Amino acid sequence: MKRILMLIAVFFMVWPVVRANGPLQVKFRSRALLDATVSGYGKEKAQGYYRIEDFRVGFKATYRRFKVKADVGIGDGKLVFKDLVLGYRFKNGVLSFGNSYEPFSMDILISAANLRFHQSAASVLAFSDSRKLGATYHFYNARWYLGTGIYTHNDLNEIGDGQRNAFVSTSRAVWRKQGSDHRLLHFGGAFSFRTQEVNTPEAPTGEIGCVGITSMFPAPLLGAGISDKGSEVKGVMEALLTAPRFMLQAEYCFDRFGRTGGKHAFCPHGGYIQGGFLVKGRGFGYDSVYGIPGRPVSSQAIELVARFNYTDLNDGKAQIRGGEEKDLSLGINFYLNEYFGVKVNGGYVWVGRHCNSFYQEDFFLVQARMQYIF
Repeated sequence: MKRILMLIAVFFMVWPVVRANGPLQVKFRSRALLDATVSGYGKEKAQGYYRIEDFRVGFKATYRRFKVKADVGIGDGKLVFKDLVLGYRFKNGVLSFGNSYEPFSMDILISAANLRFHQSAASVLAFSDSRKLGATYHFYNARWYLGTGIYTHNDLNEIGDGQRNAFVSTSRAVWRKQGSDHRLLHFGGAFSFRTQEVNTPEAPTGEIGCVGITSMFPAPLLGAGISDKGSEVKGVMEALLTAPRFMLQAEYCFDRFGRTGGKHAFCPHGGYIQGGFLVKGRGFGYDSVYGIPGRPVSSQAIELVARFNYTDLNDGKAQIRGGEEKDLSLGINFYLNEYFGVKVNGGYVWVGRHCNSFYQEDFFLVQARMQYIF
């Protein structure tokens, strides 16, 4: 079944190129992220970690009002589909079908190459899911972005192999006011509802967690097992402010896992605030079609960044302990040109109650990334 779906997906990728006989535009693209981390955690001496965090190739093809975006990458030693989306553009909207992120968290929607840090904040990773297979409608004008969609609770790569029989409905709304000289006010939020899983031999179980400030360590920082899992309701509030040399971004996430058998619902939460200042360069990019920030507009730029994050996956009433942590990160990003960049940041993590047993004490780390985008 999975091989059949893969063949269908490949046909879905190449069909516009084969079939088009008009104004077809095709742009091939690739990305490579090489990370290195040094930390003194749990060692008498500092320990180094390094790996290729992400490598992918793909293309974008536009034919009249149709647009196809397809990326294939290497993840966990396997070849997997990333984004695989067919879109149709209206005057003030886009209808898309395929495998992509639902319109939930602003930071999870940003391309990894445009993030201020190596990865999204721990709170965003904990409450945002991976890509899903489904349909989304995006509406936009000068003041508003509205997105809504319905999805299976599965990534394209999971269907037929441990797939979950549930549906997800997610909607996001943003109000923004864009001024001259890259000035922007942006406020919004998102809401998501997941149905209870059906056709399971036993009461569904699940988990919520995240790797934390880095994915280099051998164990995730936070993780909570959820027994007798029912439906789920979650939300996020977001704010974004940009000026010629300064940007400020924040999100707060909350979640509620209903549980069957009369058990108390599990309600974790968390959020972050981060900022950037351009030592060199001017202006920050902003995608008004999807309501997400981007990298500095200048092809060459130097950016100072800072972020504070708080994540709490403990709930005494539900008797679930997934861990609690705070982290502070400071960094500097060098954008050498529109294709190459170097990011260096340091962070300190306060390990809270009931974190993964691998983490017994507070720790620091320094991270570096070389990125290539074409």
